[in-house]
Formats: sequence, structure tokens, C-alpha cells
Amino acid sequence: MNSSSKSLIVAAAVTASLSLSVAAQAANYGCFKVTADELNIRARPYSDAAVIGTASKGEILVKRKMFCTFRGFWCAVSKGSVEGYADKAHMQKMVCP
Repeated sequence: MNSSSKSLIVAAAVTASLSLSVAAQAANYGCFKVTADELNIRARPYSDAAVIGTASKGEILVKRKMFCTFRGFWCAVSKGSVEGYADKAHMQKMVCP
């Protein structure tokens, strides 16, 4: 196998991994079930950040990053096309359905 064949194989592998859906990639980190009546999804991991979406009790949010913020209050989540941060105190970790 010559070097250009190896490069082509590597390029194909990278393209295939990038084409995975966000949900499929994030599913490796697990999901959260909302335990509050309503949970704000914020643009940044701060209580005064803009609210970009909401989730109702029982809804499933996909965890987007392996770790929550350093102090552990905020976790990167997605709900459909909305990607933001939610307060971990109002969610329960679970295996993605």
C-alpha cells in the first residue's frame, strides 16, 4: 500500500467520523431527564445568560460534553437543534433511550 492510498483511507475515516450526527456522538456521554416543571436552556453556563430554550419535566436532554463545568452546576446539553447549558440540579442522569 503506497502513501497516497494510506492518505485516502485516513481521509475517508475522518470524513465518516465527522458525518455522525451530533446526537450519535453525544449519546456516548449519556442523557439527562428533566426533573423540574420547566428547565431553562441557556446560551452560556451562567444563571444570567440568555435563555435559548426550555425543557419540561420528563423530557430527555442529550449531554454534549464528557464533563460538566468545573464547579459542576452546568452541563452542556442539546434538545433537538438547541444546544446550550442547563442546571444539573434539575436533571437526573440516565442512559440515552
